[in-house]
Amino acid sequence: MHRTTTTAAAVLLAVLAAGCSNDGDGGGAGDGKESKPSAAGLAKTWTPKLEQVTAGADDAVCNEVGDKACATHLTDIALVVGELEQAVNDAGGTAEYPRTVAEIGKVNAAVDAYTEHECLDDENAGVSGSPCPDDAQTILTGGQTLVLALQADEGA
Repeated sequence: MHRTTTTAAAVLLAVLAAGCSNDGDGGGAGDGKESKPSAAGLAKTWTPKLEQVTAGADDAVCNEVGDKACATHLTDIALVVGELEQAVNDAGGTAEYPRTVAEIGKVNAAVDAYTEHECLDDENAGVSGSPCPDDAQTILTGGQTLVLALQADEGA
């Protein structure tokens, strides 16, 4: 499953890079530092990371789901979810974290869909009938739902 998230995030990043120039902010969700907490400590470690990446942008950043700012925010969430996925796999995967793995799967599917639907730079991405708002909403809420799933899986 980690390969799926990494691939989807890479595709989304490639779409962003191809469609837009670098704005030079250098900001990203990941800081490159990986910690390997015990299975009982994932919620403690990942809750702040998930909260930071989901709250890391203006509340209205995805009002226009085809905009670069929204796609960048969604990519940041996807990257953190990919890192969490690896941590969950290292800590026992589905056997230890069934709810978390299920939620990660939903985010992965939404990232793939957002990319496949070519939502970035689509002026019709927000119109009625477009799948893009649903894709974006699943990614946005998935980051928040993962906090609850982790806590439930750990009995916190």
